[in-house]
Amino acid sequence: MPPNQPPPQEYARVLLIIILLFFLYTSPDQNVPPGFPSPHDYAAERAARARHSLDILNSSRWQDFSPKGPTTPRGEASRYLNLTGFREEDDYAWDRLSAFQKRSREFSVEARGEGDGTGNGLTGEVFENVTGVVVGKWVRYTDDLNGEQRQRNLNLTEIAPGIDWAFRDEEYWTRNITGNEGRLQIRIDERNVEGMSFDVMDKDVGSAEKRPSSWYTDYAREVEASLIVQDETSSGDGWDMKVHGVHWPRNGVMIMTTTSEKFAGIFGLPHLTPDLDHYITSQKVLNKTLEDVVEGMERITWGDNGNPWTATPNNQGDATMPAPHCEFVLYAQVYPVDSDHAIDAGGLTMTTVVHDMEQELRFPNGAPIPHIPDMQVSAVIFSPDCGFVLESKGPPSFPQTAGKHLTGKKQEVWLHDIQYWLHIFALVIFGHILLMKIQSKEASTPSTVGRVSLYTIGMMLMADALLFSSMSLLSATVTTFFPSAILTSFAALMSVALGVRFISVVYNVQEPERLERQRVRQAAEANNAAARVAPNPTPAPVPIITAAGADVPPVQAPVQANLNLAPIIIPSDQDIDAEIAENAAAPAPTLPTTNAPAGMQVPPRNNSFGAVYMKFVLTLTVILFTSLSAMSWPVGIRNVYIHILSFVYLSFWIPQIRRNIMRNCRKALLWKFIIGQSVLRLLPFAYFYLREDNVMFSNTDWKAFSVLAGWVWIQIWILVAQEVLGPRWGLPKGWTEEGWDYHPILREDNVEAGGLPIGLVQIPSSPTLDRINTGDEQGSRKKKDGSVRSVDCAICMQVLEVPVVAAGEDATGSGAAGGVAGMLARRQYMVTPCRHVFHSACLEGWMRFRLQCPICRENLPPL
Repeated sequence: MPPNQPPPQEYARVLLIIILLFFLYTSPDQNVPPGFPSPHDYAAERAARARHSLDILNSSRWQDFSPKGPTTPRGEASRYLNLTGFREEDDYAWDRLSAFQKRSREFSVEARGEGDGTGNGLTGEVFENVTGVVVGKWVRYTDDLNGEQRQRNLNLTEIAPGIDWAFRDEEYWTRNITGNEGRLQIRIDERNVEGMSFDVMDKDVGSAEKRPSSWYTDYAREVEASLIVQDETSSGDGWDMKVHGVHWPRNGVMIMTTTSEKFAGIFGLPHLTPDLDHYITSQKVLNKTLEDVVEGMERITWGDNGNPWTATPNNQGDATMPAPHCEFVLYAQVYPVDSDHAIDAGGLTMTTVVHDMEQELRFPNGAPIPHIPDMQVSAVIFSPDCGFVLESKGPPSFPQTAGKHLTGKKQEVWLHDIQYWLHIFALVIFGHILLMKIQSKEASTPSTVGRVSLYTIGMMLMADALLFSSMSLLSATVTTFFPSAILTSFAALMSVALGVRFISVVYNVQEPERLERQRVRQAAEANNAAARVAPNPTPAPVPIITAAGADVPPVQAPVQANLNLAPIIIPSDQDIDAEIAENAAAPAPTLPTTNAPAGMQVPPRNNSFGAVYMKFVLTLTVILFTSLSAMSWPVGIRNVYIHILSFVYLSFWIPQIRRNIMRNCRKALLWKFIIGQSVLRLLPFAYFYLREDNVMFSNTDWKAFSVLAGWVWIQIWILVAQEVLGPRWGLPKGWTEEGWDYHPILREDNVEAGGLPIGLVQIPSSPTLDRINTGDEQGSRKKKDGSVRSVDCAICMQVLEVPVVAAGEDATGSGAAGGVAGMLARRQYMVTPCRHVFHSACLEGWMRFRLQCPICRENLPPL
């Protein structure tokens, strides 16, 4: 750097950006360009529309809104309200309103019982606070239609003038239910709502006395709910919307509606009720609650806060450019509590029992209460603009076996169940940890670690990591589940930490094996390239060193031979020709060298676990984002994705089966680890696939679970067959390289080919055998006794009895080697490639620490 150059100002640009941001945020708002309304204008216009609608609600009376329907007497004039969507010129499908109200009354009579014959009586008690979740099936109602539904022409410009719609074509409206049946979920919320009592007197009903049935309707409160309607045409979980309305707790009736710029549903809601009693109290409730909301809108006019009764969950969707959607009117009837839960002792009535249950749920103090029954709700849904009517599937149109309308749990019970099952899930994960700890302790040597499949443990590790991220997100976003979710998240984190440690050990131990395969592959490619360039030279004769000295055979015709054959040293008491043939057929030994052959690259040795770790992380990230994206897919495609992902995840034993085959390994993992991991990782699938009242309200599918459980069961039996019958049992011999069999069939007439291990060979005039026979004790233990011979195990120094097939006997028959008994007898001993024999348990224990023969130190193939 020149001496006269000023030093660089590192923070000059950061300081400049801070000054610019401060200037932008503190500068006064610029005036809106001419012709464009300001946020203040939008807010004032919205508040004015709300005030106008509220005035109409206050001034209207029962049957001021009476559209003409199929049952309207001839000559009777229809009446409409000056509310958006309630006008005659809006051309909504109000001709089906009478069918909706009739069907609502039928559902109430079915749920309540006959009562006093008017449908207002109540047999049994209902939950007064119905905060909770109910789920069931819905079907399309068309009994009131004579032929096809009337075609309407909805002009949004005339219905809601001055609104800039995102689009206007009715074909693209959202929440348009076109299917014939589907799934319906209602989540009701009235935790912080107080009810109001009213006296329905003569000034309201035109009578001198109170109506007999009005006791059930003179107490009402405001209610809101989240409604999810799903059919084959919807995507994700279905059409999700919010509805607001009124709840009459004493008779369990709720009526709710959506509200938007093209439908003033909340202001016309009392006119949609089925009778006069419900109209009066709903009007009084809404007059008070809506007045408070409208006054708040009029006070805050500095910005447009959107529609306070928006149907779009979690955001103000009805803003300056709302998207048109089908409107919904929901009538729900709560079923009475099952009388089997009543307590007859102590003079308690059903009313007292239900009241005590609700008080204990909302304000728990340890009071003894019976089991909380499930909630049951029937529902009728009417869309005035799109013209369809839906109803929950159940009586009286369908038998109990076909559907029980909507069933679910109260909010407190549902949250308690989620916390309970999260604790159970945490115990399952701790079981994963315990099994992984036992297996990692068992695989504590390079020999045992080399048997374990890297990808089997990796698949389990990715599932635990996905669970950890999900539970962490749940504990951070839903404070109600924080203690249980954080416990499950911590258990998953421990499982991930232990799994990463174990999988890193597996990776590092198997690194030389991968480098050797890469080196052999590159050597084969180099040899193939060299073979295409130059012909193979004639090999020089290989000297053979014997006890008589070195002998060089004469040069023969060129044959296909290996150029790297080493001299063969054979004792003088062995068959030289057999050994020469055996070594000529065997692959050439690899000698250590510092120079690589020409044209071959030496792979760099990399013991870092970072590369494979990043592969697992990227794969997990892709699965996570794909699963999140699948939530918006159509139901059929999403179910296929879930089934495929579950099937792939539960194939975690397939990599281990493949490694057993390639490595010719008979037993790599503990059986308690295999059985335990299989059962524990199937338990969550069993819960969601088989339990109907699961916390996620997912549909049961015992066929899919049977396929998944059967697939895991098949993998376990393949592992059993690999241990009992051999790792390559059932595979054609040409598919894999020939591996060493530690439990061969020993034949007496196969001595010259080296069929019997050292110590069992009995050849006359053999100097070695003559020296062995000098000891009476040793000779007596090694004498032939029928088809069984005995020898000392060099590890435990105990006698080992080995079955040997007699000369001329069929080895595949039912003798010492044939059949199941012969296979089990061969499992008692093991024969090494250097022809030493040991007890199976002794050699297996030895090979856990060293893959070398205990006698001659020759390298042994993996077990």
